[in-house]
Amino acid sequence: MEILRDYGLIFISFVLSMIYAIEPLFMSKLVDIYKRDDHDSLKRKKVMIYRQIKELEMEHDIGNINDKDFAKMRDELKKEVSELISQIKSK
Repeated sequence: MEILRDYGLIFISFVLSMIYAIEPLFMSKLVDIYKRDDHDSLKRKKVMIYRQIKELEMEHDIGNINDKDFAKMRDELKKEVSELISQIKSK
């Protein structure tokens, strides 16, 4: 019975050490997938902000938004999109 326990502990130690050794091979692929998804989501967010800027300009042209509010909101959107662009370039 003790032999079975000893072999069991050896087997468990072997399996755990193999998992520890092989894990980085699989984790790098998962990290790449997450980075790609994150990069794509940043690009989608950038497109959405550009659309918001266009809609804001249309609302301003129609006369629904005054000049002061338009300038403030447009500056905020431009800052946000510039931050996104810098994040996209850094990745």
